[in-house]
Amino acid sequence: MKVLIIFAHPEKRSLQHSLLDVTVNALKRNGHEVKVSDLYNMNWKIAVDENDFLNHEKGTRLQPIRAAASAYDEGMFSNDITEEQEKVKWADLIIFQFPLWWYSMPAIMKGWMDRVLNKKFAFSKSGETLTGPLAGKKTFLITTVGASEEDFSEEGSLGDISHTLYPIQRGIFKFIGLDVLSPIIGYSADSRKPICFEKTSKLIEERIANISSN
Repeated sequence: MKVLIIFAHPEKRSLQHSLLDVTVNALKRNGHEVKVSDLYNMNWKIAVDENDFLNHEKGTRLQPIRAAASAYDEGMFSNDITEEQEKVKWADLIIFQFPLWWYSMPAIMKGWMDRVLNKKFAFSKSGETLTGPLAGKKTFLITTVGASEEDFSEEGSLGDISHTLYPIQRGIFKFIGLDVLSPIIGYSADSRKPICFEKTSKLIEERIANISSN
């Protein structure tokens, strides 16, 4: 299987970087091909602007969705976007790995989605799902949270984490037709880091060992 990991964490000595090593090593050990887009290391540009669309006349009104569709038709995306889209097309499985910040992904990863998952490349028209250009590819996310599993439960102080992740998993992944697998979540990443690493590593290794049958 060809696997693309979209990764976001600014600190190479972080728990997330250690878990990235676990993910990559487990994939390779199980015979999969792996590519990693380490967004902070790439200094990925976050904001959509007119420079993303090489066929857009500078200084004129920018309508991002229309500009993206035109750039796709004419092969006129900026090089960084084109390179990431080629990786997405190559992959059978896309893993998004990041810490949960303010109930969402880091801004740099949202910027990757804003700039890469464009109209015609990732979806054809509003409301079309399951039959889009990327349909058939698998995806899941690996995230870490500072709070405990109890805090992120239905009765917990932060609410059910499935509600937190819904905009990502349904609003983005499912919308563009990806086959969304259950997320891997590492709890208590701040207060119980060694235990979080151990438990999350085990979940990652188990998932990857069985990924072809999921």
